[in-house]
Amino acid sequence: MRIIGGKWTGSILWHLKDEPVRFNDLARMIGGASKKMITERLRQLESQGLVQRQVLDTAPVSVQYAITELGCTALGFLDELRKWSESLPKGVTVDV
Repeated sequence: MRIIGGKWTGSILWHLKDEPVRFNDLARMIGGASKKMITERLRQLESQGLVQRQVLDTAPVSVQYAITELGCTALGFLDELRKWSESLPKGVTVDV
């Protein structure tokens, strides 16, 4: 839980599961999280080897993130968590 239990961590990994995503696109996909928070989580995930950062040679310079092979191993757990949360009765909330 220390690795993927942080706020927004699961959402970041989930949004990177299909293809690399540029930072601003990722921020739009997540919604509700500040860019500062997303940056912090991405740095943490990168240091743990779950996400790879690539600086693109564009003008202006942009950055994209991709999930690593290790990061992909968390997707099964995250998918089960998604299914579980969708199966809860309407109105039930879980505070973590």
